[in-house]
Amino acid sequence: MSGAAMTGDDYRWQGRLGRLLNGMPIEVDARDMVGSHILRNGVWEPETAAFFLGWLRPGMTFVDAGAHVGHYTLLASDLIGAGGRVIAFEPHPLLVQVLRRNVERAGCANATVSELALGRASGAVDLILHPCDNFGASSLRADTQAGHRPRAPVELTTLDDYLERAGGPKVDVVKLDVEGAELDVIDGARATLAANPDILLVVEFLRENARRFGRDVEDLESRLRELGFLLFTLTPSGPCRYERVGELAANVVAVRSLATLLSRLPESVAALTLVQLARAGRRSAGRGR
Repeated sequence: MSGAAMTGDDYRWQGRLGRLLNGMPIEVDARDMVGSHILRNGVWEPETAAFFLGWLRPGMTFVDAGAHVGHYTLLASDLIGAGGRVIAFEPHPLLVQVLRRNVERAGCANATVSELALGRASGAVDLILHPCDNFGASSLRADTQAGHRPRAPVELTTLDDYLERAGGPKVDVVKLDVEGAELDVIDGARATLAANPDILLVVEFLRENARRFGRDVEDLESRLRELGFLLFTLTPSGPCRYERVGELAANVVAVRSLATLLSRLPESVAALTLVQLARAGRRSAGRGR
């Protein structure tokens, strides 16, 4: 790591043990945005966690791109069981160490941790580190404060290349939260997406992060639609018809058929999703008159 700021407490880890809502132990930093939520509530992004709790099934393969300290890795590991597989990617040099400890402590024998960044090509890049209030905001591209922040060299690969080396396993779910590199990761996963027609993606849409890469979230939306995906925004009541996001982050579900989405949702959530989609369709039809 480079930069004198690495000697400051703002970039050092202060671990504290908490519990996820399923009872699994997880080490977090109370100063970190994700960690403080987990310590208070046992969960980060409750609407997304609830979706996975209702949708994941034993035997699935779950890819966690931008795994942080393992919130979704641990939840998925528990849900998919011994016959399933979790592949977690986290390039941050501190977070990946904590992630490995959390996986080992929770006994997640079905989880593999890779200290890699994902993108559309392979090579060596720098990760611009964010201080402790939001360790997970570290990114491959600069924001307005990046000139004052330390960097860590990381290895970049594509999801296609990684999975090919791993034998090309079937992939059921990809959770993608990579601080603006989402479009690059999707472009580096075209073979994986083509080989898994029923794959489900959960992708963070955040304008601020997309701008770091000289893009907009509409570029991400367009690419997913070009690849045949239908989009749904995750809300506290379940997946709803996608509406273009504002400045706040939204987690978006992408599937190639509505049947894939509904097939594994709890009956009550599936019914509510259909009602919401029907209402949204009627509103759109009304505006089109």
